[in-house]
Amino acid sequence: MIETNSITLTKKIILTASKPINKEEFLKKILEFADRLVKFLNANGCEKLGHIKFISTTDGEDYLQVSVLDCNEKPTIKGALRNTFAKINMTLNIIEFGVNKDNVARKIDEELQNINAYFNTA
Repeated sequence: MIETNSITLTKKIILTASKPINKEEFLKKILEFADRLVKFLNANGCEKLGHIKFISTTDGEDYLQVSVLDCNEKPTIKGALRNTFAKINMTLNIIEFGVNKDNVARKIDEELQNINAYFNTA
């Protein structure tokens, strides 16, 4: 019997943008991030997804949660953010079975660089 280990990965992120971020644009980019992460997991041997959760807040008063509970379903979205903001705190949490933790961490770092570059390009 092959033993499959689960991985749990939590990453705290602070995104500070050079110009105000529109909440719809932010949500679009988080959904793209989630989609690319799911595709990566599927392509690299994910046997079971516990969840992928992005929890974001601008000041602790508002929050947005994007959850992926199944690789074959669209993410669910709860909460709301203010219309524009220049700084946002995010927590990304993943539980999955089958893909090496270092590989998942590298993919997350790559996606975070992309989202940071997107919101900080003039």
